[in-house]
Amino acid sequence: MDDGERLMTLLRSADWGADAPLVTRFLKSPYAVCCADALNRLNRDALYESSLHGVGHIVRTICHGAMGAMEEGCTEADTSLLLDACAYHDVGRINDREDTEHGRRSARRLGELTGRTGEDLAEICAAVDVHARDDALLPQMLERYQVQDRARGTLLAKLLKDADGLDRVRIWDLNPRYLRFPHSKTRVDFAKALYCQWQASTDGVLVPEFVRKWKALDEYGNPVQAASEKK
Repeated sequence: MDDGERLMTLLRSADWGADAPLVTRFLKSPYAVCCADALNRLNRDALYESSLHGVGHIVRTICHGAMGAMEEGCTEADTSLLLDACAYHDVGRINDREDTEHGRRSARRLGELTGRTGEDLAEICAAVDVHARDDALLPQMLERYQVQDRARGTLLAKLLKDADGLDRVRIWDLNPRYLRFPHSKTRVDFAKALYCQWQASTDGVLVPEFVRKWKALDEYGNPVQAASEKK
């Protein structure tokens, strides 16, 4: 089973509990078709190889992007463009550490990877470049790439940032206050469930070792009691 098929199968068959109405609404919408199409055309060979920023992260980010587009009522064309940005926003990575320049390196490859040109390419380049930078730099990025439709460019950039941000659940470091759209904040529990379902289906670890050390968590994400606190 490839990664895209795995995601769509999980959405259709997993137990989503309180998030079941959201998943059902998504699956019945044209945005699920856009999501599946983006996964089918994903160039996996171009992705950064990593358990943290690799294909699992990208597939989940595409899903979050499609759901964000649904909540914003994006057109099919805008959704497809957003999902291209979601797919390749990390291809410029050279390591898993914090690196504000990886978005710019990724943006340089978007033309070859997506076939986009003109205004469409300018908008996703700006979105991908700024996704690893402070939100305050968005106007500067729109200017840098000579984006003409500022409203569309801004929407795509913010949707990409939230889609990427929702998958911070994988490092147990998602603060909903930093999400930009109210509907993104309502999907935090879904993001956690999606990550857990994905890891279970791929036999992946739930809490990476570096996160366990950083946050003093056990393999299930529960706080580890310090020796001094034990009786």
